Amino acid sequence: MKIKIDEIDLKFKILDDKKTKAIITLDFGDFVVKGFRISESNFENKEGDKLWLTPPSYNGGGHWHPIFFMPDKDQWQKIEKRIFEEYEIKRTEHYRKKMGLSKDDWSGL
Repeated sequence: MKIKIDEIDLKFKILDDKKTKAIITLDFGDFVVKGFRISESNFENKEGDKLWLTPPSYNGGGHWHPIFFMPDKDQWQKIEKRIFEEYEIKRTEHYRKKMGLSKDDWSGL
């Protein structure tokens, strides 16, 4: 199955937590993967933000194991970039709505 990045439907739940910033669901059409997380990081990502994207995972034997894995690193980086871009849009919308501001009131966070 060839994945078309622009056809992936992204759903965000923006959190007001200090560490975890959002929970993301990726809908590929034929299947849905829930549980991606954007968290604060001590290091900058490729976009220059101190955010880290982690796929859904489980703790087994004292180690975290990813449930979602893409062997094609270029494809993963494209998906990761799209998630971070969409996250910025959704984050701005979330806080604008929370503060009762219109688009004209505030151009961004």
